[in-house]
Parts: sequence; C-alpha cells; structure tokens
Amino acid sequence: MAEKYGSGLHSVEGLDGIIGNQAAVSQLRMFASEIVRGARRAPLLLHGPPGVGKSASAHLLAIEMGWNVVELNSSDYRDRESIRRKLLSAATSRSVFGQRNMVLLDEIDELAPRFDHGAGAEIGSLVGSAKNPVILIANDMWDQSISFLRGRVEPVEFKRLAAEDIKSLLLRISGANRMSVKTGHIEAIATRSNGDARSAINDLSVVDGCNGEVTEIIGMRDRKSDIFSILDKIFFANTLSGPIRAAATTDLDNDMLMKWIEENIPNRYASVGDIASAFASLSDASAYLTRAHRAQYYTYWRYMGALMSGGVALSKRSYPSSMKRYAFPRLIRELSATKQSRRYEYDMADRLRSRLHSSARRIAGNELRMLELMIRRSLSQGEPKAELVGQLCGMYGLEESDAVSLVKRAQ
Repeated sequence: MAEKYGSGLHSVEGLDGIIGNQAAVSQLRMFASEIVRGARRAPLLLHGPPGVGKSASAHLLAIEMGWNVVELNSSDYRDRESIRRKLLSAATSRSVFGQRNMVLLDEIDELAPRFDHGAGAEIGSLVGSAKNPVILIANDMWDQSISFLRGRVEPVEFKRLAAEDIKSLLLRISGANRMSVKTGHIEAIATRSNGDARSAINDLSVVDGCNGEVTEIIGMRDRKSDIFSILDKIFFANTLSGPIRAAATTDLDNDMLMKWIEENIPNRYASVGDIASAFASLSDASAYLTRAHRAQYYTYWRYMGALMSGGVALSKRSYPSSMKRYAFPRLIRELSATKQSRRYEYDMADRLRSRLHSSARRIAGNELRMLELMIRRSLSQGEPKAELVGQLCGMYGLEESDAVSLVKRAQ
C-alpha cells in the first residue's frame, strides 16, 4: 500500500506497518469486513496507553477501506446540538462523493468531562443508531467519565510496545529519512521510551546529527512527573533545554500546563519587568496553540512548547527569590465552584431556544445576560417584582420558578 499516515518522521505504510499490536489490527480488519458485508456492528473502543498506534490505526483502516473520516476530538464540538448536527448525519449517511463515512471520536475520555449538558446522551444515541462504522479512542476504557459507553461498544486493546519493537520502528524511520543517528542512540531511546512510540519518534528527531550522550540530550523520560517539579524546572532554570524537557515529560495537556504556569508567574518572579516578559512569552505560546488547532498543523506545538517553558524561564533577569506555594489555576477553581450555577443557566437557556431561535450556549452567554440587565433596570425604576415575573412568563414562556430565579439573580 503506497499511502502513508503519520506526523513528522512517523511514516507507516498501511495497517501492516503498525507494530506490536497485530491482534488489535486483526480486530479492526474483521470489523471493517463485516461492515462492508452489511452487518450491524457495535462501535469499537480502541484503548491503551499513549503512543501505541490507536489513532494511527483508525486512520489507516479508513484509508485501507476507502472511507471518509468524520472526526471529533478534544478541541472540537462539545455540546449536544453540534454533535447531533455534525455526527449523527455522518453516522447514518454517505459522504457527498458516495464514500462510506467513518465516525471517529478521539480522546473520548479526555473529551467527556468537557461535554455540555446532553452531549453524553447524544453520543449514546449515535452509538445506538449508527449505520456507518464508529470508532472511539481512549487511554483508559474504565474512566468514569465514559461509563455511559460500557456494554454498548466492543473494546479493542492496544498494549504498551516492547523496546525491541520500538527499536525496529526507529531503525526503519531513520533509514527511510536518511537520518544521522547512532545505533546506540536508537537503542537508548527505545529503552527509555516506556513503550511510547510517538515520544520515541520525537526523541529520534531531536538526536538526529547529535554526537553527545543520548541521556544528556533527551534526559530520562518520566511521563508522570509531579507538576510542582515541572514548574520548578521552568521557573528556576537558566537554560532553554531543561524547561523544554520538563514540559515534555508531564501528562498534563498543553492548555492545563499553560494555566498552571500563568497562575504562578507572579508567585515566582518579583520584578514587574520579569512578570511582563514571562506573560508575553506565554501569550505567544497560546497563539501557537490556537493556530495548531485551527489549522490542524501540529508542528506549531514545537514553538508553543518552547515559548511556554524555555521562553518563560529565560524571561527573568534576576533569580527568583519568592518561595510562595504554587497555586492551583484560579480559572479551574472558579469553573468548578460555579458548575451548578452554570448548569442551571444552561438548562434555562435550553428551554428558551424555541422562543429566541438561537443555540443554548449563545443564549446562556448573551441573551440571559441581557435579560438580567433589563430586569435590573426595571427594578431600579420601581417596577414590581410580581409584574416582571408575569411578563417573563408571558413573553418567553418561562416557568414561574425560572422567572422568579431570574429576577432574584438580577437584584
């Protein structure tokens, strides 16, 4: 098969190029062949540790079968209406060119906690009604956030890769890309990869053309490094390489790590100039993160990672003297504290959709705010609360309890 799938140096020729998980690949092909024969199959849930080929296998299966991929990942739609609009039609119909659609929900265990009200139920509906193939991908199939899928999907396990398998892959990639990497470096990368092929490929690109010891270049990989240790390595560093390595070893996603750094810059840097410079680097990193998602061009992550770690580290002119405790990101705390209130707003906005002809998200973010301002103005002009409640019920079809609640919030 001539088609290749992968990013950066990772070049895999078809499903046969997936290493170490032949049993899982066989399950995928059996699933596809039965779909083609017209059988109704439960969606597949590909699960296993990061970097073992789950996403690559799903995309390669689609290429092998000539299927059009309709994908949802953690940067995409999270509300019921968008999921219904984008995915349900794809799960039950063909593409505009007559190809069969394959619905792919990547990082479902990361995506599920961010779902708006009703999104989980919509995914469940999609799983039950799909006529086209549906594949979901998760690191942990037992994650409580995706418990609504249990018993409704067929699990396909991808196991952690052996060092020897990763070494074989790295040798193949090194040869295909004419890289200048010592065999000893490849062996060291494979040994330190902890079964993660994706990180091993990234490390291979780092050591290309290097003559030093591989441990000096990439360090010992520890994917569950403590967040406070990561922050120490960023804020107290005087070089670029150390902070970049530290940021690469954490299991936190880029957005969350950025929030931790943002929250704690003032706790570590005392000079106003140092703080301003650090926030400027973080702002540039955020811009590259946004570009990566919008363009689906993840090479931008390279610049984002360097700016939010090494850029912040080298923003200071004086060594940090502040020893304040690291603070949990305030935004995450506030979102957690207001979760119940925001859910109530969303439910009310959902009930207003038919009257205001807009999405629940837009109503919750805009129209409810405007309603509160109008109510506050009417109250300041002496209009009785009972009359306001009656007007809200009549004009917007609200239940009396919802109207009373809105009036109280506006006071």
